[in-house]
Amino acid sequence: MEFVFFDIECACVYKNVAKICVFGYVIADEQFNILKKEDILINPNGKFHLTDRGGEGIVLPYDYEDFKNYPDFKHFYPQIKEILEGEDKLVFGHAAINDIRYLNLETKRYKLPSFEFSFGDTQIFYMAMTETYDRQAGLENLTQVFEIDYTPHCAADDAYATMRIAQEMCKKENKTLPELMRSYGIEFGKISDYQFSNCISRRRNAYIQEKSREKAERGERRSKFNNFVYGYRVHPVSDELRGKKFSFSRSIEEDVAEAKKLVKEIVKRGGRYSLKLSNCTVFVENEMDDSVRRNTAHKLYEEGKIKEIYTLSEFKSLYLKEKE
Repeated sequence: MEFVFFDIECACVYKNVAKICVFGYVIADEQFNILKKEDILINPNGKFHLTDRGGEGIVLPYDYEDFKNYPDFKHFYPQIKEILEGEDKLVFGHAAINDIRYLNLETKRYKLPSFEFSFGDTQIFYMAMTETYDRQAGLENLTQVFEIDYTPHCAADDAYATMRIAQEMCKKENKTLPELMRSYGIEFGKISDYQFSNCISRRRNAYIQEKSREKAERGERRSKFNNFVYGYRVHPVSDELRGKKFSFSRSIEEDVAEAKKLVKEIVKRGGRYSLKLSNCTVFVENEMDDSVRRNTAHKLYEEGKIKEIYTLSEFKSLYLKEKE
């Protein structure tokens, strides 16, 4: 069995266009001994427009003018197909679904038959191994974690770094690569007939489902609280909070029973509750809150638009203590 690690660089990537300019790969045996390492330079038949996901420009370690001297993707398609396909191979990438998409788009662009192979993803392996399901680990970040030297955006070096990451994970767990996948419930992704599915981790899927359930429950609690605020109309019994508009952090609002009680006390004392930060003058947060809403409130406070900010305990002590 051979392991094939691959990486792709594109001259440009748009929604339905990915003009591949480099296909880099490393072929290794099951002990991670390198059998072949190569960059295949490809004429993208188009201009270079390179940005990362953040919209920042990136620079490939190649002379862009040289690409005009190479054949296009159609010429290299049989070679790449032979590298990636075969029952005696296991194919891996890092954030591999992106490269799978690029291959799929190029085969459609040149009216070539679809690729047909399964693939693993070292990014998903690492997320499963470390249980960091809520954030994706980039290749460069993991080369620092595992102290691997490589040249970013050189496709063959990226493929090599992917192999070394897989090797280090296997070493850490004292398992072969297939054993590592089985132990963390990881299943190969697949491309076939121009359709593709991602490599998956059963643990990550369970985590995502749990987070989705929690999000739905939070949304339901917030909806109940919002409906209460919209419909709550009573005459105040005092004017001590008149002119003040209060707003809570989400974590307080989601404790519906407590939040309702607090709003009733605010309205009872002549204040009002605003669901919108932009309309409030007093913001109340939980201690150790670092949410987007909390940070936005603090920015509005610095701008003078929110006049007061208190923790929940401070708010209760200052505003809602019973009159003697």
